[in-house]
Amino acid sequence: MVMLENNMVDSPPPPWSKVGIVLVGGLYQVGYAKDRDIILIHSSSKLTLTDTITGERLAVGQEEFVSAEHYRRLRMPGFGCMAGEIIPTAGIWGGCLPRKTSDGFSLCKRDSFWPVPDVDLIYPSGREVCVSTHNVCDIRAYGFSDTYMSFVIATESDVQIFARSRVALCSR
Repeated sequence: MVMLENNMVDSPPPPWSKVGIVLVGGLYQVGYAKDRDIILIHSSSKLTLTDTITGERLAVGQEEFVSAEHYRRLRMPGFGCMAGEIIPTAGIWGGCLPRKTSDGFSLCKRDSFWPVPDVDLIYPSGREVCVSTHNVCDIRAYGFSDTYMSFVIATESDVQIFARSRVALCSR
């Protein structure tokens, strides 16, 4: 596991748990691979692919193949295990990750504590749980994978990763 720190007091209530935090410098954008819980993290220093269920770092790449056209279109070419795929992204240039799951969970950013915004995980019952760490002022992207098994909160300096077990989804 490559998660470097876990500065959140508690994980959210079941079925979700915090996988950890990937520290980055100067995050530009993130994007989930299609039908997989793999996140591409694009920062000022490198590209990283991370498994959002286990926290395992899958690949690290350099930016030499990235063009300004990918930024404008909010798409990045995959590499490593994602070579040949185009990954839609969200971050400082715009874009949006899915904010709702098919079974009723959703994410909502609230700016009421500006300049330190929070992200709430809203359960199907309507219960709201704050899942951000309260230590950042720039949330650049947040949302679920299209499998709905994980979600991320990407800030200027880290990517917080949360996941749930497949059993939890199947038992609903």
